[in-house]
Amino acid sequence: MARATIGEARAGRVGADVLFTENPEVQIGAGRRYGEPQSLAIQGQVTQPLELGRRSARKQAVDAEVAHAEAAGEAALRELAYEVEVAFYEARHAELVQDLARRTEGISKSAAEAAERRRKAGDLTDLDVNLAKLAVGRAYSAVAAAQSARFDAYSRLGVLVGVGGDDSLELVGDLRPSKVTLDTLQRSVGTRADIKAATAEVAEARAEGALATANGRPDLGVWLGYQIDEGDSIVLAGVTFTLPAWNRQQGAKAQAKAKEVRAAQEGAVLATTAQRQVADLYGALSDAEAAVVIFEDQILPLLDDSEALLLKSVEAGQIAISEYLVGRQQTLDARREHLDRLLLFAKAAAKARYVAGVTP
Repeated sequence: MARATIGEARAGRVGADVLFTENPEVQIGAGRRYGEPQSLAIQGQVTQPLELGRRSARKQAVDAEVAHAEAAGEAALRELAYEVEVAFYEARHAELVQDLARRTEGISKSAAEAAERRRKAGDLTDLDVNLAKLAVGRAYSAVAAAQSARFDAYSRLGVLVGVGGDDSLELVGDLRPSKVTLDTLQRSVGTRADIKAATAEVAEARAEGALATANGRPDLGVWLGYQIDEGDSIVLAGVTFTLPAWNRQQGAKAQAKAKEVRAAQEGAVLATTAQRQVADLYGALSDAEAAVVIFEDQILPLLDDSEALLLKSVEAGQIAISEYLVGRQQTLDARREHLDRLLLFAKAAAKARYVAGVTP
């Protein structure tokens, strides 16, 4: 849609580039002279308004409109790129949650099998086995729910990137965003596409005001005539001009000025608020990154050992099934929390870059 809008604006150059917007006007008349002697009178005249200075103003107005459309199109594409980036992170998160659910399903099966062996050996009761089987059933359900969430996330991403019904999506990459500094974000604010679009709209309004001024000047034209009177041929030439006594394009000038003021104010507000937003979003980004670092430094190293020890302990009969299920749920929750922390970190980085105007 953005490219179509730009193409529509560029098409206006065709009309702006014509030499004259008004075609020549031809007048032909004939009549009979009554008297002595009677004679036939014929008169023809061609008039062409010159539109001095207006063609240049038209072209400048169209060029300014194209520049505004291009800047607005860039802003729309940047917004789409941000939405795609967020949708990618959400889809990748859903994919990783599905992998975690399948992994948990396998661990639950192993624990249930161990519980069954211990029951046959007389070490566990039927209640313990039922609890283990209950965990397997919940794991099956979690896999199905994760698959549903993954399909939904993939669908949103596919719509944004324009994937066809017969095409497939394959996500490459993780949830860890690239590093960005506050200085980089702050220096990029001035390059934001919507701020550039507001600046371009100011230029467009000024060009429209210049065109209105040109249209408000007197219309000047030239004419050439030919006349036959009493058998004599007469060639005439002259000029025409209008007197802009009432309409001097006051309305168009006022609208252009109001548009210029409004666009300038919008650009100034965008630039001011963007600096504040960048500072706040960088703070949120730093906290989100700290949450991931703490998790990976203090928690992740313990999870693999804890899961392995839990499974060995239940197989060896060192802990009860109920204790195992509690411990396994804690490790599962911790791994899911890690994925959620990564998603929060990735989305915070994407939003900070988007608000600052950094290209994804």
